[in-house]
Amino acid sequence: MSLGYLLASLPMLFPDRAPTVTAEAFVAACASALSARDARAAALLVRGSAETSDHPQVCAWRNLEAAIDGAIGRRRLTRRGAAASGEFTPPETAACPVWLTRMVDAAFESAPDPLAREEALMRVRWAAAESLGGFDPASKGQIFAYAVKLRLALRRAALDAVRGSERLEAALPKETL
Repeated sequence: MSLGYLLASLPMLFPDRAPTVTAEAFVAACASALSARDARAAALLVRGSAETSDHPQVCAWRNLEAAIDGAIGRRRLTRRGAAASGEFTPPETAACPVWLTRMVDAAFESAPDPLAREEALMRVRWAAAESLGGFDPASKGQIFAYAVKLRLALRRAALDAVRGSERLEAALPKETL
């Protein structure tokens, strides 16, 4: 299978809909169209693996993800006043592009409740994943961007309000009478 055929055969992904392709099917398609190194990188990205890799696209995504997480952490500290008081200094992460910082700030400002904020932050990650693909719609970079977006879409599709409430209840300290 060629790269062009692989790109053309992948179903469209949307941040607010369950994907019609599984991670396993995507990884298998990549294995037949990409070099072993690129296929492994796509698999790492779609699975969100913590395994180390020196592949440029995996490194680029991890840097973007660290920058987003750093911007989120700084924003949360600022909301709590901890950053201003010197109570806590967040660890240095990759430099966050200005557009990502602004998107994170907008997510916090436009979404007062945690669920809406998480949805907005997922859109920030989606935009960052799209930037990973570059400007050429027929490039290998699009495959790596697709891998990240597929992971995000699968994660969102797996969210369950009931299970989330149960996990929250389990995590909260029990009051004693």
